Amino acid sequence: MSDASSQSSRPSRSSRQYGRPPAPTIAPTLLTLVRHGQTTGNVAGNLSGLTDDPLTPFGERQAAATGVAIAALVQNGTLPPPAVLYVSPLTRARRTAAAIATPLGITPIIRPDLSEIDFGQMEGLTESEAIARFPEAAYAFTDHPEHMQYQFPDGESRQGFHARARNALMEIVTAHPGVHVIVVAHGGVLSVVLAHFLAGNTERWRDYSLRNCSISRLTVSGNTITLHHVNDLAHLADLTPEESAVVAEIEATEPTYKEAYS
Repeated sequence: MSDASSQSSRPSRSSRQYGRPPAPTIAPTLLTLVRHGQTTGNVAGNLSGLTDDPLTPFGERQAAATGVAIAALVQNGTLPPPAVLYVSPLTRARRTAAAIATPLGITPIIRPDLSEIDFGQMEGLTESEAIARFPEAAYAFTDHPEHMQYQFPDGESRQGFHARARNALMEIVTAHPGVHVIVVAHGGVLSVVLAHFLAGNTERWRDYSLRNCSISRLTVSGNTITLHHVNDLAHLADLTPEESAVVAEIEATEPTYKEAYS
């Protein structure tokens, strides 16, 4: 066989089929979401969005128990050490975050976009007081079709708040692929986030009503969401029965709306 025929039988480099490049892999982000401990506003049944209510003594003990529980899961290898902890700037969230961060040896990072909804002129009122003062806002506390468009007087619209909370968590997930991230925030923020990830619709936030110092955990990898648990309170079981009975009574009498927000 001549050199010319031998060369012509070889495929040219330009004609080789290399196939499609592999699809990019999105490393999963493990999210631990913690609502702050009980506050004076929770006990009073107030609409506390940006009102900087402190934790009650019971709320401080809830936060401490949460910190102990998360640290134990990290120490025994059940959870990977968190790479970062993000927290709302409000005192109730920062106090709770400090109780979690200290045993883990990390410093919380404050994100203003994790703040609770701004109720404007309704801040500090009970739900019934708010409706009495602003009758046109009654449907804002229901599943009325237009409730997302309502803007609290001198405050925030629910639609704007939902976008803020959703975007904050999406930025966090995008910035931290492949690691464990803890977020300490508010009932409103976290219920919106869970509705976004689990239902694909933030308007279903009422389906994810979270108790004080509850822990919710999920893994996010692109559009694939793995739920581990929501509203877990097992770590609070050892608080004294007297205190537990008091907080149970308070929670049982809170308005439905208040169960998710503040």
